[in-house]
Amino acid sequence: MTVAVTPKMSPAARQMLDHLVAEARKLNDNTQAEALVQKRLEAESRLLAKGLPTRKDEDWQYTSLLPWLQHHFEIKAPGAEPSLEALQAHFLPEDAIRLVFVDGTFSEALSAGFDLIPDALSIEMADADAIQTIAPMAEADAFELMNELVLDQGLTLRLEDQAALDVPVYVVQVQTQSERLTNLRMQVEVGENAEMALIQQYVCLDGVESVFVNELAHLHLAKHARLKQVVLQDLSRNSFYFNHQYFRQAEASDLSTVYLGLGAEISRHQNQVALTGSYAECEQNSIGFGADKQVVDSRTETLHQVAHCNSRQLHKFVLDGQARGVFNGMIYVAKDAQKTDGQMDNKNLLLSNDAKMDTKPQLEIYADDVKCSHGCASGQIDENQLFYAQARGIRKPDAMRLITQAFLLEPLEGVSNLARHQWLASQVMRKLDQAMA
Repeated sequence: MTVAVTPKMSPAARQMLDHLVAEARKLNDNTQAEALVQKRLEAESRLLAKGLPTRKDEDWQYTSLLPWLQHHFEIKAPGAEPSLEALQAHFLPEDAIRLVFVDGTFSEALSAGFDLIPDALSIEMADADAIQTIAPMAEADAFELMNELVLDQGLTLRLEDQAALDVPVYVVQVQTQSERLTNLRMQVEVGENAEMALIQQYVCLDGVESVFVNELAHLHLAKHARLKQVVLQDLSRNSFYFNHQYFRQAEASDLSTVYLGLGAEISRHQNQVALTGSYAECEQNSIGFGADKQVVDSRTETLHQVAHCNSRQLHKFVLDGQARGVFNGMIYVAKDAQKTDGQMDNKNLLLSNDAKMDTKPQLEIYADDVKCSHGCASGQIDENQLFYAQARGIRKPDAMRLITQAFLLEPLEGVSNLARHQWLASQVMRKLDQAMA
């Protein structure tokens, strides 16, 4: 199918765009909900007018989409559900409200912890009216529009005021088919003075070579709400992962979010945090590990819109082989956001001479009574540290592994739950051991 596209683009980009539009139209042919069809058609119009990004676009200067353009991902029916035993080794080793999606479709058989769901927590597989639409005036990028273009499955979590969950909500995305597009929309609402933990995991079964996961999430924290989020991305090496998260924090709310980017050929994880109520606090940390020719891209935009808010960030990358890391962080302080305290730090360890790191920390400040700072540093393992370890009988490969682990695990220090912390650390160390074997 050929469609008219206004922007100039390469044949590969045009072919990908035509293919995605064709997939969306197949969905429309089998959709009864007119509201959902209309959302997709509006997204199609906007995406065709916008086109796909290239490295000439400033936000994509260091992240080439060429490998992604070589594929033709399809919206397939869910594959055969894997056995619970096959997935058990991947699961979080603690009690949780576990929601498992197989190829983007909810699986009740693989999910668990329904008896742990309190009356104060609402879990909905969203229909057409419940799925949030991108605002027409928003400067949505191409992947957000793609999410709307093939929108079919949504998940909404609502926690009522004054409620506190004893166990985390654990959302697992399991991929069982190669060359499949998985698209999910999430909406999370944490009520006033409520508290919850949210853990999201992305994993491919053995033999799944390449998938395309594209997600968009809106997370709202009411007054005095507390949310602790962990996102663990460990897709197969030839897969592609794109995730946009929009947080909105009300007065005195507290957000802690950690992203672990361990898999995928190209991964791009983006947070936008809007601090809209005074005395709100947020912590955004990330761990990125890349080997071979992986591209690990992590971005944050922190909007201090009112006075007396604090934000903290620590982003660490370890890159081996010809891997490339990309970090872009912005702290924006509005004119009336006096007494803002914002800190952002990016540190990177390059294990080979061919690895590259592109980092761009930014401050944009319009208030005059603030305390903001940013910093970045990239380098290789200190030879003095290696010598110190070897002088005490530690073999050089083991010393390199220990130094790298200690460096990369620091962003996990904010994960206070011991079992969760150990599980996440084990995922990181497993990747390091594979790369440094």
